[in-house]
Amino acid sequence: MESIPGVLLGAGGSERFGSEKLLALLPTGERLLERALRVHLQSHISPLVLVVSPNLRKAITENAGLFSSSGMALGKKVDQWYSFSCRWGGGRLVTNENFKKGMSSSIHKGLTCLTDEEKACGVLISLADLPFLTPQTINFLINEFLKEQMGMLLPVFNGTTGHPVIVDIDRFKDEINQIAGDVGLRVLMHKFPEAVKRIPWHNDSVTRDIDTSGDLERLEGDQIC
Repeated sequence: MESIPGVLLGAGGSERFGSEKLLALLPTGERLLERALRVHLQSHISPLVLVVSPNLRKAITENAGLFSSSGMALGKKVDQWYSFSCRWGGGRLVTNENFKKGMSSSIHKGLTCLTDEEKACGVLISLADLPFLTPQTINFLINEFLKEQMGMLLPVFNGTTGHPVIVDIDRFKDEINQIAGDVGLRVLMHKFPEAVKRIPWHNDSVTRDIDTSGDLERLEGDQIC
């Protein structure tokens, strides 16, 4: 199966959670960030760009013990990003110093870590706080995108659009460059509805995220693969 590059967004401020939520421990014993890395690196994403906030990058570089489940470690710096490695592979890590400007700033930051050649067949944009997302779901969506050759593809559960989103960057290059604030790429849905493929999804794994400590507590008893 053909691979496409991916940008994994992990630079949110975690205001509603009260602390850095991607460091939170899941019932599986792994941290939310580690689970996100495992799921995305075990899928047909290559290369994977992880966008983090300055605080999260500091935790990664100064507290290696936090990531004992994954063995995550930073490597050499290449331009603006660092290589990273873990149990399931590796990728590129970049810090979004302007993360308070919203999701769009992280998308722009992540895309700058990919070459035009790498982006030619589309780019997958995903979130690091989706505890029920699986590699199988990601691979299914990648396959559908490559098969359908649509401008944009995304899953929908009970009328709510989810992640990951896959987009033809070249087709919407100008529009993506103009996106600002905490809107993501969904603004393209409204501007180019004929270019969007919506995939009805059978469960909330593509929409159920962790925003608060209560969301984390409610994971107890749920099966996380």
